[in-house]
Amino acid sequence: MQDTADVTRRLWALCGVLRDDGITYHEYLSELTYLLFLKLAKELGVEKAIPNEAGWEKLSAASEAEKLNAYRKSLKLLGEARNATVRDIFAGAKTAISSPTSLDQLVQAIDDIDWYRARQNGIGDVYEGLIEKNAQESRYGAGQYFTPRAVVEAIVQACQPTPDDSVYDPAAGTGGFLIAAGLHARDENGSTPQLSGVELVSDVRKLGLMNLILHDLQGEVILGDALHQKPREQGFSLCLTNPPFGVKGSLTREQNDLLDFPTGNKQLAFLQHAYKNLAKNGRAAIVVPDNVLFEEGVATSIRTKLVHDFRLHTVLKLPTGIFYASGVRTSVLFFCADGTTSDTWFYDLREGQASFGKRRQFTSEDLQDFVKCYGPDAMGRSARKESSRFRSMSVSDLAANNYRLDVITSHSDAAHTSTVTVERMLESTRSMTDELDAVQSNIQEIEKLLTSFVEAAGSPDRTQTS
Repeated sequence: MQDTADVTRRLWALCGVLRDDGITYHEYLSELTYLLFLKLAKELGVEKAIPNEAGWEKLSAASEAEKLNAYRKSLKLLGEARNATVRDIFAGAKTAISSPTSLDQLVQAIDDIDWYRARQNGIGDVYEGLIEKNAQESRYGAGQYFTPRAVVEAIVQACQPTPDDSVYDPAAGTGGFLIAAGLHARDENGSTPQLSGVELVSDVRKLGLMNLILHDLQGEVILGDALHQKPREQGFSLCLTNPPFGVKGSLTREQNDLLDFPTGNKQLAFLQHAYKNLAKNGRAAIVVPDNVLFEEGVATSIRTKLVHDFRLHTVLKLPTGIFYASGVRTSVLFFCADGTTSDTWFYDLREGQASFGKRRQFTSEDLQDFVKCYGPDAMGRSARKESSRFRSMSVSDLAANNYRLDVITSHSDAAHTSTVTVERMLESTRSMTDELDAVQSNIQEIEKLLTSFVEAAGSPDRTQTS
């Protein structure tokens, strides 16, 4: 019996068919998205959403010589379809395939897969697997739109979306958080929440829409920049997101006008956007690079606001090596709009942990202890006990440390002072490296501002000689 992993491997192996055509991994995934939509529309009995002349059987039955023209005609018709989601997916769609023989091989190979059996195991997982393969093999947008599935699943398990929720992801990517939230609610309660997202990159948004369809989920994914949008008046009850990596970026004056604390750091901007879009009593989990935990200036102001205006109840420090952007160290902030912080719990999944990579894959099992420690209450109010990995800090201790979230102290520290591990010492040096990187980045930003000022005003030498 073919399982989804086997189908994923077979489909990914087909990229070799297109290699001679100069098709990149990302272009291949887009081509496969188009072809899979046509095939699965037939398999799932939803061909009524697409024009009659654009169906899979028309394409499959075309001769090798006519197949490429038939495919191009189908893409044009799909871009003009009555169904809004189909139109969105195929808007401006063009094929990069130039060889009729290559297309014929691809169509035949897709036809040969036992899709009925694959569907029994979750056809959506096949597409999720292809997206993951794309991130692993091509590094395309590695830190921009793909979050490891184990991380997504653990966050969703902790936050427990229900059909009553409105779930929002301002950096939706291929829809990982939205899909996991929808499936969790449907599996637990039989129906799905309202799913809403924003995605900046058109091609990635199309992958997300296709991903939703393959999981039999409905959701809105707007094409645009979330940081340009005013906070939703009624807010969302649950925000789950992993904003794009990369410390610095250019934010416009209009974008900064929407923030409490103007910044050039997009992670800090997205963090503010997330809490400003929370409904009363709403909850959020946001993946952030570690510089957000300790940077001075605007970052300190934002952390202070999170502690005093929200309930920052949990911080999960993720291990290194699990994201496809090498060397990135990340954490997850869990907070609620239902009061202020009395204490914050920190779960450290780095200290004493084996390094992850191709040899040692990071799986959902690695996060199950965190989910257990988090507790059954989705708002993070479950009774908790300290352990070697899970420790709490009072709000007064947070304030004493200038609201840094990378310095963990508690009453139990005295018992650990004589047994400081090599791993903790290593983590301390990594933290210092991050701080140095952040300082260097800030210096570069200042240099850019000074340079632009000099260029605009004219150098002193030029002023003297004029």
